[in-house]
Amino acid sequence: MANRNYYANASSFTNANILDMEAEQHEMKLRQMGGEVLQLNSRCCYVRFMVGDFRLSYVYNINRSNHYFLERLKPYPLPLNEYESEEDVVEMIRRDLEHFENAAKSKNINSFLKVNQELNKTAKAFEDLFLYHNVETFHTETILKKLDEIKDEIRKTVDDSDRLFKEEEPSSLIQFLDNSSK
Repeated sequence: MANRNYYANASSFTNANILDMEAEQHEMKLRQMGGEVLQLNSRCCYVRFMVGDFRLSYVYNINRSNHYFLERLKPYPLPLNEYESEEDVVEMIRRDLEHFENAAKSKNINSFLKVNQELNKTAKAFEDLFLYHNVETFHTETILKKLDEIKDEIRKTVDDSDRLFKEEEPSSLIQFLDNSSK
C-alpha cells in the first residue's frame, strides 16, 4: 500500500515526455560515438496522393529555423531538397505531382517505376559492397564503365523519345548528361 501513495504524487508521463527522454537517450549514445547532435523541435508532415495506379508520397519537417527538408518516399525514395519556406515545399510537391501525373499517361509508367526501384536497390547494394569489402580498383573502374554505358543509353533514349513535360527544363537530367563519370 505504501507504494501506491508514493506513485500518487509522482507526475504523470505524457507521450511528449517519453519522446523527449528517448531523444535524450539517442543524443547521449550518438555523442558517445563522437557525433555532433542538434535536436530540433519540428513537426514532421506526411503527404500522399494517388496517381493512376500508384501512390506518390512525401515527408518533410518544419522546424523553427525555417528550413524544410523534403523527401519523396514513394513510388521510390529520393531526397528532393532543403527549402527556406513552406511555399517552396508546397510548390515543389505541386510540380512533382504534375510531373508524375503527366508521366502516368505514358504506356511505360510501370517500367519506369520498376527501373527506378531497381536503381535504388543497386545504390544500396553498391554501398554495402564498399562498406563490407575491400574492393580492388579494377572492379571500380569496370563499374564506372558500365555506368557510362547506362548514361549513353539514357542520352539515346532522350534523343529517341517524345517530351511529355515542356513547361520547364529537366535540370537533373541535363546536369547528369553533361557530367562524365570518367
